[in-house]
Amino acid sequence: MMRRCLSLLFGCALCSAALGQAPPAPERRLIDEIAARAELMSNLEQLCDEVGPRLTGSPGLAAAQQWAMARLRAYGAVNVHLEAYDMGRPWLRGTARARLLNANGMALDVVQKGWTAGTARPVRADVALLDVKTLDEFKAVAPSLRGKLVLVESAPKATPEQRKDPARYFAAATQAIHDAGLAGVLLVSMKENGLRDMWGGPRSLFDRHAAIITREHASMLKRLLARGIVPRVELALNGGFGAHAAMAHNVVADYPGSDETGEMVVLGAHLDSWDLGAGATDNGSGTVAMLEVLRAYHALGLRPKRSLRIVLFSGEEQGLLGSRAYVAAHRDELARIQAVLVQDSGAGRITAFPDMRNDAWYAALTRAVAPAASLGPVDVVYGMAGGSDFEAFANLGVPAFPAMQDERDYRSHTQHSQVDSFEHVDRANLVQAAQVLAVVAWGLANGERLPRSAPAK
Repeated sequence: MMRRCLSLLFGCALCSAALGQAPPAPERRLIDEIAARAELMSNLEQLCDEVGPRLTGSPGLAAAQQWAMARLRAYGAVNVHLEAYDMGRPWLRGTARARLLNANGMALDVVQKGWTAGTARPVRADVALLDVKTLDEFKAVAPSLRGKLVLVESAPKATPEQRKDPARYFAAATQAIHDAGLAGVLLVSMKENGLRDMWGGPRSLFDRHAAIITREHASMLKRLLARGIVPRVELALNGGFGAHAAMAHNVVADYPGSDETGEMVVLGAHLDSWDLGAGATDNGSGTVAMLEVLRAYHALGLRPKRSLRIVLFSGEEQGLLGSRAYVAAHRDELARIQAVLVQDSGAGRITAFPDMRNDAWYAALTRAVAPAASLGPVDVVYGMAGGSDFEAFANLGVPAFPAMQDERDYRSHTQHSQVDSFEHVDRANLVQAAQVLAVVAWGLANGERLPRSAPAK
């Protein structure tokens, strides 16, 4: 079958030459291949419906990594393997429940915050509101919070002076919160319409007896307090940590280029997800887009000058653990990275890439993006970005560019919530994202060498 496909491609090129027409540019061929034969939606459906939630350290993520490695091999990747790093003790979700013991007595919609210790037995306590800006303000009100279930309106944040030594501030803040003797904490979902929300990692100010409550139920508790009725709540959180430290893994695979210098373009997305939903938009969409780029290159027999390296990170949701571990393990080859492209802003169409405030990078990105003009406006914008796996590379001066995307309902609904599902992904948008990534990757893999930036302080 492969010989037949290559023969057809070769024959088409001869026909074009005979007619005096140049064969289509590689970028055009990539765009057409993805438009005609993309496996994006079937891959995403498998990932969401057959594998499902992919919490770092869970069997779900391990199954997803095996699935992804099989797809990578099928799409022409070599040296497909797992790279381990120490993630500490894995976190295991359990049941979470809460109910009012007075007022209307209704059940409250809560989930346990990730990477927190649960309650050994149900906690019964009065609710108190926490609304502070600084650590000093927290210390001033701490005596009134002892033994209370604290509904967090706002939490202490570091002052400009404290941000100069973040480790010292974090240690002081967590100690102050532990010393306060809180019965528990209710953090408020950042989403409306009864949507649950999730966050958390190994470093957290509130690391025990912490739940996330829906915005509507938090508002009810605040209304009761405002009328002088102190809500009394029973809270039970059965999630917690595994008994022993464990290793987490990144998936790494190569698609060799024609040049033997070892230079590469890294295509990255995080395969892990939160576990309230299936992780379709965060970040199944980015994962399958990177797989599709590789599939298209392989199907067309395209070999760029520089190699492509696909890295599917884990631990992104816990503070970029996987990408930071990758950078630490590959420090000696960072100089060979031409650029890093990361998709992690939902399942909308790609609208732009930031130049990370580097004029040379702006020029190179503009040239690489230009062949994608037929896919709609894709700009190169002046600006910085942070908050996903490209950050670990950018901090060391490696050219690293996140895809900026049409958010659609990503921030307001799907991200980290129970509705992060396959139904919220539009095929046309996902196809456009894969097409843009394939074109930009080709331009960077074959373009002039990008200079390094100064490492971030």
